[in-house]
Amino acid sequence: MFTTRRPERPTTAPVRPLPRALTAVTVLVVLAVGVFVFTWRLGVESSVGDELVYRDAGAQYVDGVFTYNLEHPPLAKYLVGLGHLAFGGTLVADRLPSALLGILTGGVLFAITRRIAGPRAGLLAALLWYVLPLHPGVVEAHVGRQATLEMPLLFFVACALWAAQALLDRATWWRWAWLGVAVGAATATKLTGASVAVVTLALLWRHRATPGRALGGAVLAGSVAVAVFLATYLPFGAEGPDAVRTVVQWQLDHAGRGAVQHVAGVNHAFPPWWSAWWFQARYLTWAGVVALWGLAMLGVVAARRAGIVVATALAGFTLALVASPLKLPQYHDVWMPPLLVGAAVALHRLVTGSLGSRVAAAAAGLVLLALAGQQGLNVATTAPADYRLVGAELRRLSAGSVVVSWADTGALQRYAPDLVYVGGTVPDCTAAALVVDATIADRIPGADAAEWAAQCGASPRGFQRMQVLLTSRAS
Repeated sequence: MFTTRRPERPTTAPVRPLPRALTAVTVLVVLAVGVFVFTWRLGVESSVGDELVYRDAGAQYVDGVFTYNLEHPPLAKYLVGLGHLAFGGTLVADRLPSALLGILTGGVLFAITRRIAGPRAGLLAALLWYVLPLHPGVVEAHVGRQATLEMPLLFFVACALWAAQALLDRATWWRWAWLGVAVGAATATKLTGASVAVVTLALLWRHRATPGRALGGAVLAGSVAVAVFLATYLPFGAEGPDAVRTVVQWQLDHAGRGAVQHVAGVNHAFPPWWSAWWFQARYLTWAGVVALWGLAMLGVVAARRAGIVVATALAGFTLALVASPLKLPQYHDVWMPPLLVGAAVALHRLVTGSLGSRVAAAAAGLVLLALAGQQGLNVATTAPADYRLVGAELRRLSAGSVVVSWADTGALQRYAPDLVYVGGTVPDCTAAALVVDATIADRIPGADAAEWAAQCGASPRGFQRMQVLLTSRAS
């Protein structure tokens, strides 16, 4: 009923096959890069912040206990819990579902970009996804290397873009249903995942010649999305309806009270509209942000009608990020799938164009190559750091010692559980130590480690972005 009988002119580029042997070798190399980035020494990096929460929630959910972390939908936590259950409950086991989805996301981006500009561009999109850094927040690791909500969200967002790209050429009921499943799964991971439904606007415009069928398809997709979202609450049993109300109300309350973020040297409960780009520049650099966005815009224009889904997704996500009162560092992650598709299309067109376009591609490519090199080096040299090392230092203190925490106290309790952790910014020289995480201390008014050290005679030790200041009492 939702099939377009007479498709309009195809929106995708004709595919010129690569030589079979070269295709196989290239695919294997790109895949090997992805496997390396997402799995190399996966259990070494510190487990902190939200990851601790989602690991605990996932372990409880697979045991049938649904009382923890109800402020977010459950789908990603089910996945973490399944890894925990299937592979032994280690940190690697908990992170493995995210790592596998990170690898699969490269394949989805290949499929999207292949529909727009052919297989070479598709391979380039997958490679960009694998090699460019994406680590907003306080953990210096790709989001696909952590057991958090972000990687499942990005995978389902990419799947929604894939379904929408397929719908551009031919609108069938199963493609609309596929779009609904992806949107529902994204929403069941984080409520903000519902924003990917904006691609429906591009599809309604594309199939405006048959508005009845297009509208029917959109209704089908919406119905399936709602059904998928609600289905993830079925394991909650009779508590499911209350859990759905809780997640919606909590998110509304969160938006109302704000969340303090340190942006450009200033603390904001409601950060400025441009904060998403500032967070992105923290790990891509401003040169990388300009190169990536410039390429993405060029790719959208070059793709013409085939780029309408990517353009709509970027516009919708940007509007949501700018308008939202909450601007947490990880919120801008949703940009990456459409940005990388657009950038891959542009680079492919540029390198096959005139001398001037090849020079432009080389300039942008060098910026991205530098970022990729740093990302590869970070993964290759993964070693115990920050909270793991701080925990080892704190375990040297006597059990019951008081430690002042300007850091992730939950993480400190995991790595050094026999101590007493307190807050406060007034120097407390009866405490054995002060732990400072610069990314958290920046948001604590009055936190002055230098004054604390001077008054208490503390001797600081550095651990990457962290410091432990041991008082004379401790030493």
